[in-house]
Amino acid sequence: MIPQSMQSLLDAYFPQGMLHNRVARQDGQCHLELNHRDEKLLNQLGITSDELGPFLVMLMWNEASDLEIGGYLVVDNLSMGTPTIGGIRMLPALELLDVYNLARGMTLKSGAANLPHGGGKSGIVAPDRQLSAEEHELIIRGFARLLKRYQHLYVPGPDVGTNDNDMKTIAIENGLDAAMSKPADMGGTPIDELGGAAGGIITSLEVLLNIMPRLKVLPQFSNMVIPSKDEVTVLFQGFGAVGANAAHMLKERLPEAKTIGISDAEGYLYDPAGLPVDELFQAWQQHGLVTQAHFQQVLADQGRHASTKFSSDSNNLLREKAFCLVPAAPVFNYLGVDPPEGASMTIDT
Repeated sequence: MIPQSMQSLLDAYFPQGMLHNRVARQDGQCHLELNHRDEKLLNQLGITSDELGPFLVMLMWNEASDLEIGGYLVVDNLSMGTPTIGGIRMLPALELLDVYNLARGMTLKSGAANLPHGGGKSGIVAPDRQLSAEEHELIIRGFARLLKRYQHLYVPGPDVGTNDNDMKTIAIENGLDAAMSKPADMGGTPIDELGGAAGGIITSLEVLLNIMPRLKVLPQFSNMVIPSKDEVTVLFQGFGAVGANAAHMLKERLPEAKTIGISDAEGYLYDPAGLPVDELFQAWQQHGLVTQAHFQQVLADQGRHASTKFSSDSNNLLREKAFCLVPAAPVFNYLGVDPPEGASMTIDT
């Protein structure tokens, strides 16, 4: 069946006549394509057409499934080459505009890195409840079938809510070339397992610490305070495939540095003396979300004597102080000045 939020979107913006004429239906699979000729409708959906794109905006769902299976695909730009690349995000509150913004980001990143691929992104609107492993796999498999007709234009990888094993499911369904970051047993390079994105973060931090002393010769940086390695503190907004691996690598490669704050969908943990990264990393590998469980299993019995702070408001991690903030959460706006922008944190101007 179509996810409820997608049905609400169709009801609000798409006349019944348009749906009747333009939704392609086959064996329960439904595809509704939008492109530059639908500029007015795209604008109403918050998507601005410009010289870069989007090339294709797709709403797709399976109306014959007992599970909610549906989501979005945005192929933004093909200038660097085809197929486009970009991860599959899987969240209950996912919106079409989120996927478009992420696809545009992939266009810019591919261009900056001179990769022979354009930018794309897809997203699954997940049921707003705890899914069993079987249900999760069925949704991934069903979404793979919806993507199959576009595999010449788009090849997915993992993103928030999906992982390397999900890419294996897609590759089994659509072919080995239909997914990136497959597990090693399929001949792939498992980005999540190896912490590919996380490694880049720690490398950047290492380079920054090496460069900072040289910057002090410049007048604008003459008063800059440079921390010693044991004074480096880090907050990870988002403790998932990127954040958890980055915290783990930080301890291995910069053992003097401290991870003093992490957040996930259930809250945040903060301790200026440092958090137990190994313990939290293992918990993440086993269960995914860690902050609330750590509070219930470790901190609750300590009461007011606990040095670690827990809050169920994940965004309040941004109120804490550290040398480095790693933005690894599935949000588009981290900081803003206008509450309607929906940023993680608004500030006074």
